[in-house]
Parts: sequence; C-alpha cells; structure tokens
Amino acid sequence: MREKNTVYLLKRADLAFEKIANRMLSPYKITHTQFKFLRYLSKFPDGQLRQHDVELYFDMTNPTVTRVLQNLEKDGWVYRQSDTKDRRSKHLYLTDFAKERIPELAELGVALEQQLTQRLNNEELDLLQDLLRKMLSISIDEGKV
Repeated sequence: MREKNTVYLLKRADLAFEKIANRMLSPYKITHTQFKFLRYLSKFPDGQLRQHDVELYFDMTNPTVTRVLQNLEKDGWVYRQSDTKDRRSKHLYLTDFAKERIPELAELGVALEQQLTQRLNNEELDLLQDLLRKMLSISIDEGKV
C-alpha cells in the first residue's frame, strides 16, 4: 500500500538520511547534528557567531545546543568564549583541528546531498525544495490544533 501520510514520509526520509549521514561521518567520530553545527560555524569568521545564533538558526533549545557544543568542545572541534561585555553570551570558534577538516567535511556534505537526491532530476529537486520551503513557512500559531 502506498503511504499517503506526508508527515510520516518526511520523518522516514529524515531518519533514513540521518542513518546514512551518521554512517558516513563515523570515521570522523561526529554525528550528523555535530556535522551540521560545524558546517554552519565554518561560514563565519572567528567569534562572529554566538551560541544563541546557533539556537535560532537550527530552532533548537539552549540545553540541546549546549550539549552538542560541549561534545564538540570535548572532542577538540570547537571552543567557546564568553563575551567580554556580556558573560552570558558565548562566542564560538573552530579549532585548528576543525579548520583542517572542514574542506573534507564540505565534500562529504555534497556527497550526502547527492546520495539523498540521486533519484530526482533537477526539476523535481527544485519542486521538492520549493514545497518544503512552503511547508516550513507555516507559523507556530497556524500549527495549533
């Protein structure tokens, strides 16, 4: 039977991608979530990104982001420093170890995307992205039952 539940299909696709990503990232000893954080951090020069910015970008809670960053810090990928004007605000930095590996991780990101979308032609991929953006534009209030 063909599944028609859109939310179910989206979740299944996400879980399948997560499994593939974690397997491909295992040689680096990082998870897909950590990988996403590293890629995002790599787009900003040292210290321009704060922990709060990561929370907003990924729509994650402070405790979740803190836990991911603590693990990345423990494993030598990032370090955090308190803002000199506001000690509650943490600025994020990639370590030299991370900076050396970012090009490899960027290539891996391209490979992951290609693996996920290999069965779609360009037109289908554009349509899928447009539809997902449209779905994501729903406000929290609109989603109330």
